[in-house]
Amino acid sequence: MKNLFIAIVVLFTTVTSIEAKVKVSTASYQKMGKKWVKAAKVVPGTKVKYINTLSNSGGSNATNLVIVNTIPKEMQYIANSAKCKGKCTITYSVDGGKSYTTPRKLYVKKGSRKIRAKAGDYTNIRWVVNTLKGGSKKTVQYDAVLR
Repeated sequence: MKNLFIAIVVLFTTVTSIEAKVKVSTASYQKMGKKWVKAAKVVPGTKVKYINTLSNSGGSNATNLVIVNTIPKEMQYIANSAKCKGKCTITYSVDGGKSYTTPRKLYVKKGSRKIRAKAGDYTNIRWVVNTLKGGSKKTVQYDAVLR
């Protein structure tokens, strides 16, 4: 069994008012039977769900919130699993977070050739949440499997 390591970076770019109070909490879950439980120790092949919950306890809207999750090296991102409740933009990185774009535009070097990146090549996921209304919550999430 391996202890699950979670590496997450959260950045906020713009808050529309000083009254917006945004907090982000992060948790990881693994499926046990039919239930999802907090992940502690997982074995290779185990699917893990990473969920970031954004809460705005202020009275004003927060806009353009940027959430970046580093995919742990021992994990492999599961294709098309990144989700956002509400309007947001999801982009990916294959270079440790130096640049982000859509999957169609991601390439990696294999020897002397450039080939389109696969989900297992992704190193980071970035969500830009358009608006988080005052007094509301949203989640962004993705799934990965322990290599």
